[in-house]
Amino acid sequence: MRSEFSMAERIHICRHHEGGRITNKALSLWASKKMGKPISEMTISRILIRKIKLLGSDVGSNRKHFRKPECPNLESILYSCFLTMQEANVTISDAMLIAKAKMLSNSVPRESAKEFKFSNGWLQGFKSRHGISSKQASMSLEFLHQ
Repeated sequence: MRSEFSMAERIHICRHHEGGRITNKALSLWASKKMGKPISEMTISRILIRKIKLLGSDVGSNRKHFRKPECPNLESILYSCFLTMQEANVTISDAMLIAKAKMLSNSVPRESAKEFKFSNGWLQGFKSRHGISSKQASMSLEFLHQ
């Protein structure tokens, strides 16, 4: 039976591996016991190969896969704007996030010449990559003009 592991579980395995000298077999036994599902030595090996990427990532803990955004600079700036408004206790709707992303796209250099579409799929990916809940919220025009 094949089990999938969340990013949080993979990161937990990597951190346990950093704790000291431990074989993949011992790590496999520890992880199987700790997580309550079987994990092979080969899976441990694959997780540890991506260790640097996993430990350096800023992804939601429930994610199972890590996909890079098409416009990381734009997403970074948009997420900073989102955090600023969140600190000011302003709730932001999906439509506001897309509008702000479109505004920012004109001033942020693009990684590719391809025309970027700010679709609902992109928005869900953005929110998932940054751990933003999917609640619809009240709007604030201040957010758009920051």
